[in-house]
Amino acid sequence: MKLKHWKFALLLSALILPLISCAKTQAPAGSETGEGTPVKQVVVGYGIFKPITYIDDNGEPTGVDIEALKLIDELLPEYEFVYQRSEQQAIFAGLQSGKIDIATTNSFWTQDRADRYLFPKENLGMNIEGLLINRKFTNVKTLEDAAKQKLRLVPMLSGDGNHGILLEFNKRHPDTPVEIPLTDNHDLTLQFTWIAEGRYDFNIGPKQFYEFLVESETGELHHLSKDITFVEFGSVRTWPIFRKDEQELADAYDRAVIKLKEDGTLRRLALEFIGYDTWAYEGDNVY
Repeated sequence: MKLKHWKFALLLSALILPLISCAKTQAPAGSETGEGTPVKQVVVGYGIFKPITYIDDNGEPTGVDIEALKLIDELLPEYEFVYQRSEQQAIFAGLQSGKIDIATTNSFWTQDRADRYLFPKENLGMNIEGLLINRKFTNVKTLEDAAKQKLRLVPMLSGDGNHGILLEFNKRHPDTPVEIPLTDNHDLTLQFTWIAEGRYDFNIGPKQFYEFLVESETGELHHLSKDITFVEFGSVRTWPIFRKDEQELADAYDRAVIKLKEDGTLRRLALEFIGYDTWAYEGDNVY
C-alpha cells in the first residue's frame, strides 16, 4: 500500500508541475501580449462630432477617426485603447491631468496646443474648410472676398482650431485681414442661427459638419438651409493629440498610421463615413 501511495503521489506531481509552470508564464487576458510583454491601456477621449466621432445605434463609439484608431490599436499589440466620451474642454483638461492619453476631437494644429500637448508626425484626417455664410452674399467666393468686404464674423473661441486658421490667413493676407471677435460661448446652434438671422454674416468650419447639420434633411439645423450655404476655400489637417509624456506611444501611432495611409485604409474610411475622399485635398491650399 505504501508503494502504491508513493507511485500515485509521483504521478500527481508530474501532472501538476507543468500546470503550475504554464500558469506562471501564460499572460492574463488583457494584460500581456502573446510574448509576455505587459499591455499598456490607453485612454482615448472623444466627443460628439459626427461623422468624425459619435455613438452608433448600439451605444458604441464610432466615426471615421474612431474606426481608424481601432485599426491602429490592432496594429499595436503592446497597447489596448479604451474610449471615454466627454466634452472637448474636459478632454483637454484630462490630457493635462494625465487621465486621458489621446484626445481625438477633429483638432487642428495650433501653436498654443503644441506648447501644451504632443502632436504626432502623422495626421489622422483632412477637413475641407469653408465659409458658413448667409446666402445673400452671392458674390463671396473666397475667404479673401469676405475679408475685403468686411463681412461680420461670428465671435469664436480664442485658441480654437478655426481661430488658428484665421490667424494664419491674416499672416498670408496682411493687407486684407479678417477681423476676429472672440468669445467664451461656443454654442454652434446659436452661431448658425445668428448667421441665418443676419446678426452676423459668416463663420468658418469643416464641410462635413455643414453637410450633417444643415444640408442633410435629417440634420439638426436643416431648417436653416434656406438661409445658409457653404463656400469652400481650402483644407486643414486634423490630428489626435497626445499627452506630453507619451512620445513612445506617439511614435508607435505614427508607424501604424503610415501603414493605413499606404494601403488606402484611411481613404476608404473617409469615403464610408464622410462620403468623399478628403485625402484628395491634402495638397490644395492647406492650413
